[in-house]
Amino acid sequence: MSELKDRQELVRGDQASAVLNNPIYQEAFVMIRARLMEEFQKTKFKQTDERDEVWRKMQTVEWVEKHFKQVMQSGMVSQATLAQRGKQFMKGL
Repeated sequence: MSELKDRQELVRGDQASAVLNNPIYQEAFVMIRARLMEEFQKTKFKQTDERDEVWRKMQTVEWVEKHFKQVMQSGMVSQATLAQRGKQFMKGL
C-alpha cells in the first residue's frame, strides 16, 4: 500500500473510532438493539414473517457496527505501517 493510501486509511480509521467511541452513537445502538429485541419477543409463534423481518434489522445493525470496526482496524494497521516506514527512514539517515 502506498503512503498516501495508508494516510487515508489512518484518517478513516480515526473517524470510525470517533463514531464508535461517541456516547450518542453507543446509546443509539443500545436503544435500537433493545427495541428490536422487544419487537422480536412480542411476536407470536406463527408470526414467522415478522420475526424474520426483525432478525434482518438486527443483522443490519450488526453489519453497520462491524463495518465501523473494520475501518478502525484498517486504520490501526495503516498507523503501524506508517510508524514502521518512519523507523526505516530514520535508520537510513
